[in-house]
Amino acid sequence: MKFIRILYKIPALIILSIIGMILMGAFSSRDKSQKNKGIPTLKQKQVRKWWLATVIKIVGLNFTVKGDVPSPDQPALWVANHASWLDIPVVGSMGAGFLSKAEVRKWPVIGWLGEKGGTVYIKRGGVNASQRASQEIANKINAGDNILVFPEGTTSTAGDVRRFHARIFAPVMDHNLAVQPIAVQYLNDKGEPHSKILWQDQSFMSNLLGIIGESSINVILTFLPLIPAGEFSERKRIAELCENQIKSIVVKKASTENKSISSER
Repeated sequence: MKFIRILYKIPALIILSIIGMILMGAFSSRDKSQKNKGIPTLKQKQVRKWWLATVIKIVGLNFTVKGDVPSPDQPALWVANHASWLDIPVVGSMGAGFLSKAEVRKWPVIGWLGEKGGTVYIKRGGVNASQRASQEIANKINAGDNILVFPEGTTSTAGDVRRFHARIFAPVMDHNLAVQPIAVQYLNDKGEPHSKILWQDQSFMSNLLGIIGESSINVILTFLPLIPAGEFSERKRIAELCENQIKSIVVKKASTENKSISSER
């Protein structure tokens, strides 16, 4: 059965990528001022959301959302723990663009789709690089698009959360933005962290094949209360609050989550 699941899911993902490119191209903005800012159009946001949600369906994740999903009229900097490459389609399917390193822009298909979907590509180093990144993130949030970032800077181990880096919250303090903390969990049917999610010692393709070959991976996405930036005077304090709130959800006994999975399906 595992081989059969892989056999039909891989072509489905390839076809979906082609459809995404066609739709994103078709809905490219003709408004030069919007295009120069890299702000996705409403149609592009809708395609992005649909495309990412479809990735989740093809992969075969059992998706549960908890907490209060933010209103579209409350755009914010979304911050989440980083457990897997799946975090991008999982959280992004709820309505967010992304922050990514500039090298990703050169990746075939993914880089182009990301640009059209409102991804902020950051070139590390250089004069005023952080200020430019902060301004670009603020521009997109103020234009009504949520931007997702991973303050840990790398993927964490199963059921754990690394320290949040305060510098990622610079746009919040510099431009008075709101912060939306989000906890992401991948669990097996026993409510324990799923063993197939970790990929530190694997290639992307090996991890992808391992995940899509699984019959059941439960994903729980928990939206925590929105945090107005005006409540803090230091980036470090916002980073600590978000880290602690997310950690209180992710790092706890598996048995508790097992009950949640069973009751919310």
